[in-house]
Amino acid sequence: MDISNVRLEKCRANFANLFFDYFLPFSQIIAIGQPFLYAKPGAWLSQYSIVGYILIAIIFLVLGLKLKTEDIKDALRSSHVFIVALISSLFITGSVCAGITGQLPFDPLGQEDKISMMGPYEFRIGLLLYYSVPCTITAGIVLVAQAEGNLPMAGAVATVANIIGCYTTPILLKVFLSGVEAEFDIGGVLLKLTLSILAPVILGKLMQCIPRVPETVTKVKRWVSIVTSTCLAIMLWMKVSKAVADDAFDGVKWQSLLIMIAFVLLMCVINIIVNMTFSALLCLRSTYIRVMLLMVSQKTLVMAVTLVQVLPETLGEMGLILVPCFVAHPTQILLFSFIAPQLKKHPFDFRCPSFMPPRVINFCTWLNQNEEEEDKVPEGVKDAESSTVIENSVVISQPVSQAEHPPSQADSNSPSDAASNTTYTNILAVKVDMPLRRRSSALMKDVQK
Repeated sequence: MDISNVRLEKCRANFANLFFDYFLPFSQIIAIGQPFLYAKPGAWLSQYSIVGYILIAIIFLVLGLKLKTEDIKDALRSSHVFIVALISSLFITGSVCAGITGQLPFDPLGQEDKISMMGPYEFRIGLLLYYSVPCTITAGIVLVAQAEGNLPMAGAVATVANIIGCYTTPILLKVFLSGVEAEFDIGGVLLKLTLSILAPVILGKLMQCIPRVPETVTKVKRWVSIVTSTCLAIMLWMKVSKAVADDAFDGVKWQSLLIMIAFVLLMCVINIIVNMTFSALLCLRSTYIRVMLLMVSQKTLVMAVTLVQVLPETLGEMGLILVPCFVAHPTQILLFSFIAPQLKKHPFDFRCPSFMPPRVINFCTWLNQNEEEEDKVPEGVKDAESSTVIENSVVISQPVSQAEHPPSQADSNSPSDAASNTTYTNILAVKVDMPLRRRSSALMKDVQK
């Protein structure tokens, strides 16, 4: 009976993991496919713009609830990495990709016959919009964790970039669209983004001051992700339903989607090269290189969908504009999901070349001294335990080896040893919430005591 219960619990756990891990892609597939079967419900709901703003507010309210000030403070200790990552995410990578996108031969605005293999005019707008947004949040953090990169830096870059992106994204999009026949009121868009994004983030952060709110959010964080994924899927469902109802997809070639996937992969490679260049110039260590490649090289889908909600419909059919966004996002995640394990298996650092002048070498050493301190793990801690870092917390997964320290009856009954074990457990519990940079050294000092 006990074995049956264990198997049942294991099956439940596996099912829960599958549900939470694959809810986002499956919800997006359903949101895109269902309107082609019956589009009237989504098309009717899309008439009420207030629904979209409510969904956006929920998404960014959750972001504010999960915002960790400690991660930002810890990231500022390596401010040169933090600043360069923000600049690359907000301006450099998007500008490079948008410059290449602007040269592609899409169909002109207002042309009913779909002639170009690249797709309709709205595909150009969608790609330019996607490359004007900052880096991704959830997917990037997950991939950085998988590659054992610097999680506090990844979380800080993602959060701050998306908050600043409320103001930089419309400006960049205005610049990117300067060469095409598309105009929109940038002041009105900035106001709408402030009310729909920045205000919910601030409210969510203030709600953390309410007792038990942070603890509750941490306990149900997987269900919180389901809420944000559901809101995103509903927004997509509404836009695609309206596009289907308006016959916007008539004449779109399936070859255009394949060409778009290949183009997105090429842009991902270019972003990797750009961020690899920044990493080499800064002589970054492996943990920060993984953040630059896996986090900064990607773009966020949430901000793109939010921007579509506030842009005027004179830009084109919004359902078609969203197609490149929902093609590019899973494509980039698939590519970087293959890259992350390789970065973990084959870590590498960028060092200052020995032929450089001594002042330059000393400057590089001073610039990265915080990274070197973080990369050093005391030997005593390695021998005492093996631990897994998950979202800036330490989970003890393996106790001290009994082969090296065989227990005895006298030892197990010794009050001093019991007190020592209790003290060591308390030390771990206290040090769990410390910033990643100081955790290893603090643990080692207390263990030695």
